[in-house]
Amino acid sequence: MAADDAEKAKIAADGVLQASQKMGATFAGIGARDLAAGSAFLKAFHQPPAFNWLSLNLVDSSTGNPLFAPVIHRQVGGIRIAILALTDHASFPNGSKDFVVLDWRTALPPVLARAEQEADFILLLSNYSFSENQEIARAHSSISLILQAGHVIGNMDPVPINRSLLAQTEIRGKYVGILDIDWHGRTAWAEAGQPAPGREKEQPVSTYANRFIALRQSLAGDPEIEALVGQTQRRIDRQERSQSP
Repeated sequence: MAADDAEKAKIAADGVLQASQKMGATFAGIGARDLAAGSAFLKAFHQPPAFNWLSLNLVDSSTGNPLFAPVIHRQVGGIRIAILALTDHASFPNGSKDFVVLDWRTALPPVLARAEQEADFILLLSNYSFSENQEIARAHSSISLILQAGHVIGNMDPVPINRSLLAQTEIRGKYVGILDIDWHGRTAWAEAGQPAPGREKEQPVSTYANRFIALRQSLAGDPEIEALVGQTQRRIDRQERSQSP
């Protein structure tokens, strides 16, 4: 990527992050594309507790220490929630000079073991493919919910796997995914109104109901966000003019 194109991409990313924070986002998992400008660019926006980048397998190439928060904790209605994130290591087969992305098979177990002791509900944000996430769910029954992003484009109805629920919402803000959960601990999952899995009939199960809401251009915009979008576009325009011969 040319230097001027890289600078425009950074300005656009800055605008997206600022808009996300204004809309209430306090954390995000790091995907492979988020590292296009290097880890130093992301560090400028890692400002706990206001905003946390999360990745438990993205580590410093020289020390092996996590570059960002491997896990954060929240409490909702008396339920202790641990939020973890994984970055797809297969996207970096040759590594990088300033970071290494570890295979989840190595990085996940120790972090998950601590989370199991500290939380009731474990949420995993995963940048891996559907097949990899299926393997993660089958290997680790303590993970309650896996939200995946980065490989498959489109909405995906939740899929119960082992004792985990795997779900995905369309990229680029085209839809809002709403997942309603009636959680009864680390049990099997069943869609609300549907029969429980056969071998779990005598045990309580957690149920879910899911829907996707399409965001249309006719919806009224938020004045503050629209102002931020305009400001970002003007910054990009100034960058383009500064590079003109």
